[in-house]
Amino acid sequence: MRRRIPVVILVFLFIVNISALATLSYVRWIKPKPSADWTEGASTWNTLQTRVSLSPRQVEQMQGMRRTFQDDITSIREQIWERRMALIDEARKPSPDLGYMDEIIGEISRLQSEIQRRTVRNLLRDKELLSPWQKKKYFSLFEEQMHRQGWQHRRRGRGRGGPRRFENER
Repeated sequence: MRRRIPVVILVFLFIVNISALATLSYVRWIKPKPSADWTEGASTWNTLQTRVSLSPRQVEQMQGMRRTFQDDITSIREQIWERRMALIDEARKPSPDLGYMDEIIGEISRLQSEIQRRTVRNLLRDKELLSPWQKKKYFSLFEEQMHRQGWQHRRRGRGRGGPRRFENER
C-alpha cells in the first residue's frame, strides 16, 4: 500500500503537467487570434451604437469618415516609425550627431501633433452628425476614454522610481 501512494501521486502529477502543457500549447500556437484592430474597433463601435444610440445611417457615415481618417493616420504613423528607426540608428553610432537627433525628435513631435490635429477634426466631423443629446453622450464617452488613458500613463513606472499616488487618489 505504501508503494502505491507515491506511484498514484506521480501519475496524477504527470497527467496535470501534460494537461497544462497541452493547454498552453493550444493557446499559444493553435487557437486563432483575432486581430487587435478588429476587436478594438468592434468594441468601440458597439459602445458607440449602444451608449450614444446611433442610427444605422449615422454609423455608416461615421465609419466611412473613420476609414478615410485611418488611411491618413497610417501614413503619418509610418513616417513616425521611420524617424524613430533613424533615431535609433544614429544613437548606435560611436559618435552620434546630437543636432541631427534633435531634428529627428522635432520631426516626430511635428508628426504626432499632426495626428492630434486630424483626430480633433475627425471628432468635430462626427459631432456634426449627432443630435444635441447624442453630442453630450459622445463627448462624455470621449472624456472617459481620455481619463482612462491619462490614468494608465500616470501609473506607468511604479516600482522603478516612477510617479507615486497622491493621498487624494487612493
